Parts: sequence; structure tokens; C-alpha cells
Amino acid sequence: MGGRFDLDGRVALVTGAARGLGRAISVVLAEAGADVSLGLRDASSGDGLAEEIRSLGRRALPLQLDVTRPDEIEAAVAATVEQLGSLDLLVNNAGGGAGLVPAEEVTLEAFDRTLDVNLRGTFLACRAA
Repeated sequence: MGGRFDLDGRVALVTGAARGLGRAISVVLAEAGADVSLGLRDASSGDGLAEEIRSLGRRALPLQLDVTRPDEIEAAVAATVEQLGSLDLLVNNAGGGAGLVPAEEVTLEAFDRTLDVNLRGTFLACRAA
């Protein structure tokens, strides 16, 4: 590859890969030569993305992944290593929040969910990888 970086032979796991930035990151990693595990809240939501990555000559592995669940993170890391041979790159892209509302309108449940996905999920994924 003649671009900015060469990831030929590397394996990446991208959390929150279904759409937006996670989807774009997954495609760019594949274009750079990486095989990509797609961490998805609903594994079937990544079918089109997996096909796009495969059309680039790379392997894609759609995985069910709720980053707030340690068992799912550990299973995703294990499946990546087992099926793609290694895990070289982790992209903690999964995120969410209470939306664009004033702080006084954010419920404690919404705040806790934001921390679970954005902070705890990142910690759990780094620990498992």
C-alpha cells in the first residue's frame, strides 16, 4: 500500500463498528491492509460492512459485542485471536451519551449508561486485549 501507513498482516478489533466513525475506521484499516473484527451491538448489522472489507481482499469478522459486558469483550478478543490469528490493534470507538440535553435534565440512569459505555467499556476492552 502506498498510503500513510501499512497494516498488512495486522489484525484490528473496532468497537462500535456498525456506523459512523467506527465504520469509516474499519474500512480505512482494511484499506491499509488489516483484517478487522467488527464489534457490533447486533452482529447482523455489520453484514454489509463485512462484505465491503472482504471486497478489499481483507478478512472481516462481525462479532456481537456490548462493551459494558466483560464476558462479551473477552469472547470478542478470543474469537479475533482464534479466527484471525492475532490482535494487534484495538480501536475503542463504541460510545454514547445522554444526548444534547441540559445537565439538569440528564437522568442518573442515562449518566450511568454513558459512563458504562464510554469509560468502563474502554477499560474492559483494553484489559481484555
